[in-house]
Amino acid sequence: MRLVARLLSATAILAGLAPAVAGAATCNGLITIDYVGGPAFALPGDTVRVRLTLGTGSIQDGTLLTLDRLRFDLDCNSDSTLGIPCVDDGATVEYEGDTTITTTCRITWSSGHAVGTSPNEIVFTPSSPLEIPADTPVDPGFCNLEFDIKVLGMSTDGTPDQIEETTGYLATADDASCDNGLTSSGQQAASIPLCPTCPIAECVDSTCNQDTGACTSTPKPDSTPCADTDGNACTTAGCDGHGVCNQNHQVETCTPDTNECTDDPPCNPHTGMCDHPPKPSSTPCTDTDGSSCTTAGCDGQGVCNQAHLMCSTTTTITTTTTTVTTSTTVTTTTSSTSTTETTSTTVTPTTMPEMPPTTTTTSTTVTTVTTTTTVTTVTSTTTSTTTTTAPGGCRVTGGGRIDTTSPPVDYATHGGQVGAPVGFVTAFSPATPCIQGSWEHVRHDKGGTLHAKSFDSLVCGCLPCAGRPDPPAGSLCNPGDRICGPEPPRAPANKICFTGVGPFTPTNGKKDLNAAFRVDVEDHGEPGGDSGPAPPDRYRMRIWILSGDPDGADNLALRQSISCGASLSEQLAAAAPDIDDGGDTPHGNLQIHPEINHQTCP
Repeated sequence: MRLVARLLSATAILAGLAPAVAGAATCNGLITIDYVGGPAFALPGDTVRVRLTLGTGSIQDGTLLTLDRLRFDLDCNSDSTLGIPCVDDGATVEYEGDTTITTTCRITWSSGHAVGTSPNEIVFTPSSPLEIPADTPVDPGFCNLEFDIKVLGMSTDGTPDQIEETTGYLATADDASCDNGLTSSGQQAASIPLCPTCPIAECVDSTCNQDTGACTSTPKPDSTPCADTDGNACTTAGCDGHGVCNQNHQVETCTPDTNECTDDPPCNPHTGMCDHPPKPSSTPCTDTDGSSCTTAGCDGQGVCNQAHLMCSTTTTITTTTTTVTTSTTVTTTTSSTSTTETTSTTVTPTTMPEMPPTTTTTSTTVTTVTTTTTVTTVTSTTTSTTTTTAPGGCRVTGGGRIDTTSPPVDYATHGGQVGAPVGFVTAFSPATPCIQGSWEHVRHDKGGTLHAKSFDSLVCGCLPCAGRPDPPAGSLCNPGDRICGPEPPRAPANKICFTGVGPFTPTNGKKDLNAAFRVDVEDHGEPGGDSGPAPPDRYRMRIWILSGDPDGADNLALRQSISCGASLSEQLAAAAPDIDDGGDTPHGNLQIHPEINHQTCP
């Protein structure tokens, strides 16, 4: 491919610009520089083929130009005058040696210049002086000389997009002379166009089109590494295939450990590890023991305890006593019967004398025995009651004021009691009668009021505090720890969560709206508010305005997703609430107490 030199002068013929003149005599030697091999726009490492074409102009008072030497400067600083010699532009262009020389001049050329950048000027010497007749134009020229050069770097002068070069004759060295006694100082300048420095981007390959000199940007392949700047150990930066460094190109996905008593949070951004911390004590878990008298719950150590809560057991013993009484009555009856028997006898002389009448008395005694048996049955009932209570049940009382609200209002107040007189731990049971109480949340000024009297879930837990030991297993939460709470009073939990549905009044006079709510309370000892030691009590109310029937399928799904059974922590896999008020509570006091449950669930 032919590269056209960029002329540095508007003159059409640049050789012989300063001929030696003596009277009417002239000596005009002509030279052109052409780039006949290599790319149109060069990059470092490219080899360029240079052609120097020789000719003459008019030679007044003469007919012949004799050439003894031809000079070529490899690179010139355009901030200085371009000529023979020029100011070196540095190690920018390298001569590739005399072995690359070809010529049409019917002689041979040599320079003795080794392959390299120094010296900057190459002096070509013909094997015998070259004679060129007058008026031999450079197109097509008398003959030409070709050789190779290599671009090593970018130009450092004021024209960084091109490398200037010069060729010509040095008059003071009698490089070219005419047969009229004059010498020629003809010179030519040209430049090699360079590809521009294309912008560098870590996800884009920007290369120069050597045919047009324009930068062409091509996105690097997908997943090409790039700088990780987000400080998140769970993500790996990588090119997205569209020229963008995506900080979340690869994200560590934590696989759930299938243990319902451990949380499955996302990857820890500080360590890049997948942790599975135990859920708080009393978090509901699957009841598998088939006993209606136990309630399963997490023990705070990552284990589902089937006997976490046990119901009251009543044993009734019935004793039956039978008394048999026997009485015997004896009755004796005596009856006398008298019989008089008279016998008449006729006596003959030979008979016995007459006998008197005989009377016989018979006495009969009858004895009657009567036996009476009386059976008396006495039944007595003895009832003994044994009650076993496991950690977990609780109720909350108190209230206060919070300043953090969303959407923002001036402030919000809250208070009431939930879990009394009946407060059974319930993972999720819509409008259960086993949770009773009343709670109110008021957003000032005219931000709306929620009245809560119907509850879906209630779960308690014992949370550790930063910098303090984990709570021990047992019936009390953090016993003796008045910083982490809940003491005083002693209770099985310092965290309570309850959810439900209640009417929400947006402003005075407006129609009530059905709303689902969730309340999270943490009791960190006494006194509450900002007058006590850190950490303060915590209160958070979230409200979701419901559309349609609160017991409709979609609303029930929402209510279950925000239930305390779904998560005892404040992190929920649910839609964002319409109202989210709360945080640390500097004003007021919230107390968590042991459950009462003196009544059975209706």
